[in-house]
Amino acid sequence: ERRSHSRYSAAVDVEFQVWDSVQQKPRTNKVQGRLTDISPIGACLQTNHMLIQGHHLHLDNDPAGNTPLAVTVSSSVEGGPWTIKAQVLWYNKFESERKHQFDVGLSFVEVSPTEKEKLISFLRSLSQP
Repeated sequence: ERRSHSRYSAAVDVEFQVWDSVQQKPRTNKVQGRLTDISPIGACLQTNHMLIQGHHLHLDNDPAGNTPLAVTVSSSVEGGPWTIKAQVLWYNKFESERKHQFDVGLSFVEVSPTEKEKLISFLRSLSQP
């Protein structure tokens, strides 16, 4: 598979919640996760939470984009904390022993110019030796 955007290997702690884009407010409380394989258009979210307060991250994913995830990158990251919205594309469950039980494929959506600038700056910091 050939990707059109470079992915950067990382392990960035985040909090995330289901967001109501129509009412501009959270639908759930925040839970913990970690972003890996980050690109300018998406990332892999590792988590132990596929069900948050009755919302299944993939099965309840609204195709119209009205219930994306709001992913908050921690303050320990340069320029943090900042939040970016993402749509869930897929997920895999792992039975083996590992810190996070699920990998969740995300596509960033509704990215403001400020969020895009913070994301690009963050990706540049990952590519520095």
